[in-house]
Amino acid sequence: MRNLSKDFKGQRPLLIQPAQAEAYLNRVGDMEIPMDAKMSDMGEMLSAIFGEKPTLEKFPPFAIIPVKGVIGKNLSELESLCGCCDIHDVEEMLEECERDTSIKTIILDIDSPGGTSVGVPELANRIKNYSKEVISFTGNECCSAAYWLGSQASKFYATPSSSVGSIGVYIAFPDCSEAFKMEGVKMDVIKSGTYKGAGIPGTSLDEGQRKMLQQEVEDIHADFKEAVKSVRSFVEDSSMEGQMFSGKRGAEAGLVTSLTNGFDEMLQELDAAVFAQIESDEENDKRHADEMGASSEEDGEEEEAMALKNLRATAASRALSGLKIKLSAEDEDEDKKSEDEDEEKKSKSDDDEKPKDEDEEDEKKSEGDDEKPKDEDEEDKPDSKSDDDEKPESEDEDEEKKSEDDEGTEPQPDDEDKPDEGKSKDDADDENDSGEKAVETDSKHNKDSVKKNRSKGVA
Repeated sequence: MRNLSKDFKGQRPLLIQPAQAEAYLNRVGDMEIPMDAKMSDMGEMLSAIFGEKPTLEKFPPFAIIPVKGVIGKNLSELESLCGCCDIHDVEEMLEECERDTSIKTIILDIDSPGGTSVGVPELANRIKNYSKEVISFTGNECCSAAYWLGSQASKFYATPSSSVGSIGVYIAFPDCSEAFKMEGVKMDVIKSGTYKGAGIPGTSLDEGQRKMLQQEVEDIHADFKEAVKSVRSFVEDSSMEGQMFSGKRGAEAGLVTSLTNGFDEMLQELDAAVFAQIESDEENDKRHADEMGASSEEDGEEEEAMALKNLRATAASRALSGLKIKLSAEDEDEDKKSEDEDEEKKSKSDDDEKPKDEDEEDEKKSEGDDEKPKDEDEEDKPDSKSDDDEKPESEDEDEEKKSEDDEGTEPQPDDEDKPDEGKSKDDADDENDSGEKAVETDSKHNKDSVKKNRSKGVA
């Protein structure tokens, strides 16, 4: 509340009762707002305390401009949310209504104890000279600065129990000089200028300073009374000395033009057709709100049922998940147990089979050693045959003798030449006969080659 606090506590001329200004500041000061609160959350909280921020409403040919709360100029958004009325906002709403050709009459809906003096005379003069008809209404309070604005309308409606008037201005300077003196503190002000430093805490106003401030408030008061009398010419000066009146007494004093029991009655008096249309719109809005509320209740019941269903499904899912985890743990234990048993059986079978396997490997190794010389002899045979033509006669004779000796012996078949188990006995005999014929053919060929060499006279 930077702006209003500065005006209220800065020794400036005020158009509000001191008790009301202090009550408002205390109410705002006692409000606690969390430091981490968002603007949206804070707006909802302030709306719950001070009510929704009023806005412009249009019911052609009427437009309703709200003037509610403590009046100030260039207020912060927080101050506006705390139930204050910014003069700048009222000016913008007037401009909007002036551009709207469907609007013929402006109704100022006022509920305010007043406020600061800054900007109020200018707005009051604009209302007085507005291009369209302006009507003021109050059903609660229209005092000081608020009355200055409301008095400039062509008509002023008020309920009998409302409060109006309080035409006056004041500046408050607390004199704390005696309190400072009792505490042993003396305030020494070094200044330049006769009126500079007036009202510094711990000091008292001198005659020149008091005369200056008195003249300031009298000038503002004079302007206030002149503005009222320019529209309410029959109001007496005695009724404009800062006193408040009820709506009924204010009507007697000429401060208001008409008494009414409420806004609806005033509107019906102004235009019954528009009032009927507004009532119809309000009924439709209420019916729509009730339908939305009923549908929201049904939706809430459905959401509650769905939430309960989801809760049950979640509980069942968790229970099933726990069961699955338990079963999987048991399965893992069984698998591990079976694996351990398999490993144990395997280790035992390996121990039992290991000697047998080693014996088989030794037998295979020995068989391979026995077969190796035979294979080498068979590989060497073709080389010996190819070298028969190149050997000398002595070697041929030796070979001839060797071959004759070999004729009487049958070649021993190798392991590779052994008949397979799958072959018949006749097939094995045929293979043996073919082997013998091959040996006889080779020996005959060797004898023929020896005879041929001898016939040629080879030594």
